[in-house]
Amino acid sequence: MTPLDDDLVQHAKVVAHTVRDTLSEWCACLPVSDEAAVEELFAYAALDVAARQQ
Repeated sequence: MTPLDDDLVQHAKVVAHTVRDTLSEWCACLPVSDEAAVEELFAYAALDVAARQQ
């Protein structure tokens, strides 16, 4: 097994932080459905990754 590329590790950390923040926000206001929750998480993750690629 080879170690992960540093850039990939950084992406994973940023996305994990965003997921934690989003879950904390959901304590106050839950998403309307499981599908909405998944879509929200994917959207935030995509934004994080896109921002790091610029």
